[in-house]
Amino acid sequence: MIRKYSYLLAAAVLLLVLTGCGRTVEEQTDEAMQSVRDAFEMNRKQPTEAIAGVEFYKPVGWKVDMMQEDHTFLMSKRNQTYTAQYDPNAKQDSHAYYELLMADTSKKFIQQQTFSDAGVFGFAAISAHGDSSVEVVTGSGPVQVTAIVQKGDLVAAIERMMEIARSIQIAS
Repeated sequence: MIRKYSYLLAAAVLLLVLTGCGRTVEEQTDEAMQSVRDAFEMNRKQPTEAIAGVEFYKPVGWKVDMMQEDHTFLMSKRNQTYTAQYDPNAKQDSHAYYELLMADTSKKFIQQQTFSDAGVFGFAAISAHGDSSVEVVTGSGPVQVTAIVQKGDLVAAIERMMEIARSIQIAS
C-alpha cells in the first residue's frame, strides 16, 4: 500500500518539476527575436523553387500552392501552413507590410522588432493567439510571411519564416 502511494507521490512531484521547467512566453519570444534577427542578417538561404516569376527557398518536405492573382503562396507541411505575400512593385526598403501590421489595432503584440541591412528593411512581430499558439509575422522589403504556430515551435518557425522571406526574388 505504501509503495502504491509513493509511486503516486513521485509522479506528482515529477509533474510539478516538469511544469516548472517550461520557459515563459517572454523567454521564448526573446529567443525567437534573436533567432529571427540572425536569420535576417545572415540571409543565407538561396532560392530552391521558382513559380510564376517568383524564386524562393522552400524547406525540404514542404509543399507549395501558388495563388497568382493575389501575389500569395502557401507553404505547408503536416499541420503547419505559412502564407507568403509579395508586392511585385515594392522595393527592398519598403515598410508597407510593416505599417499595415502596426496599424491593425486588433492585434495584441507580445513583441515586435525591425531590422535593416544593406538597404533592406525587415521586421518580425509576435501576437497573442489563444492559449497555446501565437501569430507570427516576418517580413523583408516587398515580402511578408504569416503563420499561427504553437508556442513550443516559435523559435524554429520564426527563423524558417524569415529565411523564406529573405530568399524571395521577384522577377522584374
